[in-house]
Amino acid sequence: MDSFSKFTQNVSTNWSPFAEKVGKSFTQYKQASLLRLASEKLTSNAEVTELPTDYVALEQRYEAVRHATQSLVRLTRSYTAPPNNFDVQALQQQFTTLTSKIGGKRDAEAVAAAHRKEEDSVPNTFQHAIARASLDVSERVGLEEPLGAALFKFGSIEEKVGNEKIKQDRSIHAKFIEPMAATLESGVALAQNARKEVASARLTLDAAKAAFKSAKPTHVDAARRDVEAAEDHFVTVVEEAMRLMRSIVESPAPLRHLSDFVAAQLAFHKEAAALLEDLAPEIEEIQVTQEALYRHENK
Repeated sequence: MDSFSKFTQNVSTNWSPFAEKVGKSFTQYKQASLLRLASEKLTSNAEVTELPTDYVALEQRYEAVRHATQSLVRLTRSYTAPPNNFDVQALQQQFTTLTSKIGGKRDAEAVAAAHRKEEDSVPNTFQHAIARASLDVSERVGLEEPLGAALFKFGSIEEKVGNEKIKQDRSIHAKFIEPMAATLESGVALAQNARKEVASARLTLDAAKAAFKSAKPTHVDAARRDVEAAEDHFVTVVEEAMRLMRSIVESPAPLRHLSDFVAAQLAFHKEAAALLEDLAPEIEEIQVTQEALYRHENK
């Protein structure tokens, strides 16, 4: 009991906002359970209070939902986040290398300088990075050249696709990430605390039962009252934990947020598809024309 008290006191002292440590809570619960089991093994005659079957089944469902929510929030944050500077710089370096082969070292240096100047003011998405690089290369090649004309059209469309990507990401962040994260910080945090209360109350009840069994005749009545009080408290905290876990498991809110996620993706892909459908025949026409000229001149 002393080791468990020190453990819970340490957890309380070092507790920070739940969103930062939500991934550790289940581990802490498991550690508390291991401590309880170790204590039970050391006391051969200790009576172990069984958790209600409904509680155990609900706890398993709750854990599945909790972990799924954590994973979705984490992955969706990565999905909507701008690419890191290394990714964008690597992409731009490739286009700069292409420019140096086409327009010479001086042009390549000018393109690289332009990229560095624009990085802080232009939206940072892969689509925007591709658009900027394509437009830069098209200027070096020349719009009168088939490749230059095609890259100009491509870059212009990619910029619009990038703008649509930003709209999608903002919508997903506002309608999915923020409310789902709020669930972790509020509802799940309350349920986690309630589960800790159950573990603590269970240990208290086990200790009260053990004390009752070993009580002297003069202390039996007091020990019995302690058991009854511990049982009442145990039932109360179990019911509260089940209520909180059920509110997470059965809430329709995640489905609403998921629907908003899908709607945002659908809108983005529709707009992107429409833009690319208009671009595709124009690029194909330039390609077919250039291929015909190339074959004619190389007969």
